[in-house]
Amino acid sequence: MTKVTYQGVIGCFSSMVCEQCFPDADYRGSLTFSDAMHSVLSGEADVAVIPVENSTAGRVMEVYNILPESGLSIIGEYFLPIHHCLMMPTRFVRGLPPQNLTEAQLLEWKRRAPDREILDRAISRIAEVRSHTQGLAQCRSFLVKNLPNARLRETWDTAGAARDLAQDPVPNVAVLAPAGAVRYGMTILKENVEDDSSNTTRFLFLRKAPLTAEEIKAPAITTLVFQTRHVAGALVEALKVFERYGLNMTKLETYMTGSHHSKPVFYVDVAMNQFDETGKKALEELRSVSAGVQVLGTYEASPARKKNFGFPDLD
Repeated sequence: MTKVTYQGVIGCFSSMVCEQCFPDADYRGSLTFSDAMHSVLSGEADVAVIPVENSTAGRVMEVYNILPESGLSIIGEYFLPIHHCLMMPTRFVRGLPPQNLTEAQLLEWKRRAPDREILDRAISRIAEVRSHTQGLAQCRSFLVKNLPNARLRETWDTAGAARDLAQDPVPNVAVLAPAGAVRYGMTILKENVEDDSSNTTRFLFLRKAPLTAEEIKAPAITTLVFQTRHVAGALVEALKVFERYGLNMTKLETYMTGSHHSKPVFYVDVAMNQFDETGKKALEELRSVSAGVQVLGTYEASPARKKNFGFPDLD
């Protein structure tokens, strides 16, 4: 059985990707992205599911920093629509049941969903909202408009914030988490509080061995990083390679590395199969005009690239 790992706990968005893409796998959560990747490198897991960018909040910078050093290869991608819920521990939403209820009445009270008035009253009491930094960023406008005086507290995971609050409950504290986090004894106060209804996160699948040419049977994406030489026009020369071969870059990011942030590194997603003739020639030429090229993986492009998910189409 395939073993899949992800950062977070059951109910988080990464675990949802596991359920949808690896339904027959044995999967478990990890504390950090590095822990998830190390589980694959050590052989404890076969695949890691890692979020890399969000259409609202942008790239997950931590992943960009550690992916090239991880020793793993990208073997696939998946676009997951992201919907956040504002929720609190159930015990703080409705309070205690009325006294002198019969056993049947108490059971009916527990089963009955709280009405809008009760939910709104709970929202009005919120003094702090917890979530992963990406969750807070993706719901920033909602928070400013509806909870302008609430403290915002970053946590290690969205669903993990719900689980941890349920285990150590605090009055007037809410979390932003996926709907699946209600499993931890939470009540949803308001659904779909993300700022953009088309909010989407792109996930990468990582394993030790890269895909072979035979495993790629559809239009491909190649992800790579390259460094430029310290001469004028070096980046232009590198980018001209993609132009000459008619290759569409769907992503170009830059960040600095080195002890004094002196080495510019460019992270590229390009509609290219490194195993075909065009891909081989383009990579060869890119290496000749750059200070270094590292291919992180060639893999089949997600069908979601053909849909309006806030990302450029493959074509």
